[in-house]
Amino acid sequence: MSNNLTSSTGYRNDIDGLRALAVVSVMLYHLSGSILPGGFVGVDIFFVISGFVVSASLANIAAERDGHLLRFDRFVAFFYARRLARIAPALILVLLTTALFATLFVPRAWLSEFNERTGLYAFYGLSNWVLQTNVDTYFAPRAEFNPYTHTWSLGVEEQFYVVFPFLFFLWVAARRTLIRRIATASLIGLGVASLVGCIWAMKHAPTSAFYGIVFRFWELATGVALFQLTAGNREASPARGLFANLAPWLGIAAISATFAYANAAAFPWFWAVPPVVGAALLIGGVQADVTHPLRRIFAHPALVWIGKRSYSLYLWHWPVYVLLRWTTGIDHWLTQVIAIITTFALATASYRWIELPIRHHSGLQRRTPVLRVAVFLLALVAGWGLMKGLFASQPVLGLSTVSRNATDWYVTNRMPPVAGLKPLCKVDMAYRPLAGGQVISYVPSGCAVAVGPERLFAIGDSHATAYLPMFDRLSTETGVAVSVYTSAGCGLLDLKMPMTVGRPPGCIEFARAAVADVHGLAKPGDVVFLASLRQWRYADQWAAFDEKEVLATAKSDTAKAWAQQARVEAPEWLTPLSVPGVRIVFEAPKPIFKSPTFRCADWFNAGNPICRGGIVQPRADLEALREPMLASMRELAAANPAITIWDPFPLLCPGESCSAVVDGKPLFFDGDHLSAHGNMALYPAFREALLRR
Repeated sequence: MSNNLTSSTGYRNDIDGLRALAVVSVMLYHLSGSILPGGFVGVDIFFVISGFVVSASLANIAAERDGHLLRFDRFVAFFYARRLARIAPALILVLLTTALFATLFVPRAWLSEFNERTGLYAFYGLSNWVLQTNVDTYFAPRAEFNPYTHTWSLGVEEQFYVVFPFLFFLWVAARRTLIRRIATASLIGLGVASLVGCIWAMKHAPTSAFYGIVFRFWELATGVALFQLTAGNREASPARGLFANLAPWLGIAAISATFAYANAAAFPWFWAVPPVVGAALLIGGVQADVTHPLRRIFAHPALVWIGKRSYSLYLWHWPVYVLLRWTTGIDHWLTQVIAIITTFALATASYRWIELPIRHHSGLQRRTPVLRVAVFLLALVAGWGLMKGLFASQPVLGLSTVSRNATDWYVTNRMPPVAGLKPLCKVDMAYRPLAGGQVISYVPSGCAVAVGPERLFAIGDSHATAYLPMFDRLSTETGVAVSVYTSAGCGLLDLKMPMTVGRPPGCIEFARAAVADVHGLAKPGDVVFLASLRQWRYADQWAAFDEKEVLATAKSDTAKAWAQQARVEAPEWLTPLSVPGVRIVFEAPKPIFKSPTFRCADWFNAGNPICRGGIVQPRADLEALREPMLASMRELAAANPAITIWDPFPLLCPGESCSAVVDGKPLFFDGDHLSAHGNMALYPAFREALLRR
């Protein structure tokens, strides 16, 4: 994506045309996967082009030595100076511009810290390292809301560039054919090892298989090997055999088949192989016949124009799409057209006024390669610092009401202090891992008066941690020690499906560990609080679901069978918690909404398609939706006198309609998680219920 160099055999405009195919396919896929289902393989085509063209660039350096011994230090310094001049300026501009607009228009959400780390690491070519530590893959919906996800491929290329000149030097500096053959064989061996590792990682480390340089090295090595294997006889006329004429057609057929049929679940192995092989066949090597009909098509001026700007197009298209997705939405054809036009406008301007002037700046060209490398590295560090400052300034610079009123919206570990209220206890926090999840503890000390039970154990998923400010206030005001057992997506006894259905990996192990831990610690007078969603949601942070499908699922025979099975297995989980004198409190289902509140709170996102369902619901509809879960809770409570039900619904929805925002204050952050203000609204009733013996 970042190469536009001339090989020693002459500039190949058909390769720029191939770049155009690659970048347009990626842009269309990111715009909508239905347009070109396998368009994401454009990146794999870029990798092959990069390996081939960078090899030609390094061969140029060797050709310019005029018979003198090629010095390794000069060779490496010159290479990095050219690479940084090509990559850094546009990258810095795009990252800082994206950070500015994200700060203005995108309020922080669950993955904001992860998004910001991705952007910061992108300055150093390490964003793929960040992304491969996440459980979400490139194809997960949440990846579409990270404006820096696309920089993963730059990270792969830049890490390849770290080792590539060391691998290539032996080949380019050698004067004997045998040494060159050994160098090429070594490169091919590393490529084969990378491919074998990729196949292994597909099963054992799928995110690393996609994002990691080790498992993508073979794709770039294919381009390098293509150059080395075909650069031996520069005086020979291009091969005119049957295969040479057929190869480009086979290449475009392989790429076209991948565009149509590539399976994301089998990527990069096996579906990265056809586009890599196809790109190599289309390039054809140093001695390729550029008069071939297909290569002449790729050499069309329109494709070459796009290809020359492919790096800028790749850099700009993703943040443009993501920022539109966060604000106006990008589902309508009109916004999609606007996204494409905006991308081309920004890329053209960037290419004309940033890339070309800096890359060919006469003042820089006169400096030594080492000095040029130092200048660009300092620019990257400065850009990193500016981005970090922008992120820290969002409460001041942000245009979203969510950013400007963060204390009302964001659930943090601590409840903001109340003016005039003197805390009765000092509360410290402690954290410890537990079976893939964690235990968050509020530990009171120095209490003037302790008025509550000794301990509160809360077990649940994100809906349990949504109560953290309330737990903090409770511990501060009553002296109750609170321990929150939580693991993402792993609510205990949500009662809509059994524990063995629809849970993330490791959930059962965590739930058993949490129950066993509470069983060993609980004493008479303690309380176990079970919080979970317990309903079929209408929306998450990233998408609104079809209302009819949600209701049909909730009323389906399968859902009824799951609910019945959940009721049957519930005693198995409740029995260890039923320590004599310990109360078990079920949280009754809260209101849920058809749109995520924080994404629909501002003028610039109110028209987003995700907001069509609104943040107001008829109370009667929600009462009917939650009734089966309430019935299950009542059945369990009737069979176990230790069980009580705490119902926040009437407090959150006192009228005929339920609203996620009341008097300008949010009760919910998204479609079903409480906001910080929602915690404050519920706290008095929760405190009373907990203290009631």
